[in-house]
Amino acid sequence: MNHCMRHYEEPVVAYCRTCTRPYCSRCLVYSFGPDKPPFCVGCALNASGVRNKNKPIVVAAQPAPGPDRRMERAQRKAEKAEAKATSRALKRAAKNGDAVPEQAEPPRTSNVPVPRGLPVPSSRFAPPKPEHAVN
Repeated sequence: MNHCMRHYEEPVVAYCRTCTRPYCSRCLVYSFGPDKPPFCVGCALNASGVRNKNKPIVVAAQPAPGPDRRMERAQRKAEKAEAKATSRALKRAAKNGDAVPEQAEPPRTSNVPVPRGLPVPSSRFAPPKPEHAVN
């Protein structure tokens, strides 16, 4: 064959490095320079990833947004500042000989009744008081 695969009136300049078909100078792409074998336009598009004959185009789904790290950091910073202020108040009260302010109790984890004879305040094990419904 002495003519291009696409342009029958044009003479063959080189063969494609992938499909080994003859092409003219208008159909060849020298992507790695003039010293390396050229690609035809179709094979160049496949090699670059713009077009692929064998695989359907799959659009990647965007991942779900992760946790907002700024909000988490601000919350941790506020908790740390609150703990620091509480410890300062306790130290100040101990230094001055004042009554130690009561700390808030952590939320209860169960409704297990208190066994008799334990030195634990019953309020800790009592069921929670119902809150007022606001209309």
